[in-house]
Amino acid sequence: MHLKAEENGSEGKTYKEVQKMIGCSAKMISNALKWRAKPERRGRKRKTTIKMDRRITRMAKAQPMITSRMIKDSLELPVSTVTVRRRLCVAILFSRIPRKVPLLKKRHVQKRLQFAKEHINWPKEKWRNILAARRSHPPPQGCFTLNVTHSPFTQPH
Repeated sequence: MHLKAEENGSEGKTYKEVQKMIGCSAKMISNALKWRAKPERRGRKRKTTIKMDRRITRMAKAQPMITSRMIKDSLELPVSTVTVRRRLCVAILFSRIPRKVPLLKKRHVQKRLQFAKEHINWPKEKWRNILAARRSHPPPQGCFTLNVTHSPFTQPH
């Protein structure tokens, strides 16, 4: 077998010629030519590929209220839902658990609109007092509360 000579542009040399020049075995020369530096890797091997990660984030962006279990099942991923949530957190997509809230009826919408029209000219100080009072007193037992999740495109505070 001939080796390519790197310097002086001369033609290649055989293993025997290189062996005589360097003073080592032909096997060592063969191993040196085959050797490639491998990137250093530590820890456990990843269960998802880069392609899988991209599919997970693409689906979460397309359907912001989808759960991690639904993502896992629809993409048929061989990982747990916790792993799916981890990949979404790395992609800065948080809160994959949609909250259920009661739907507003027409009567509720009308009452809210009426309240807004009645109190449109209130000063900021009055609103501050009401907001402070609501924070200090929890809602009564059995009352529906609105559970707010973070937007899937922003980080939680």
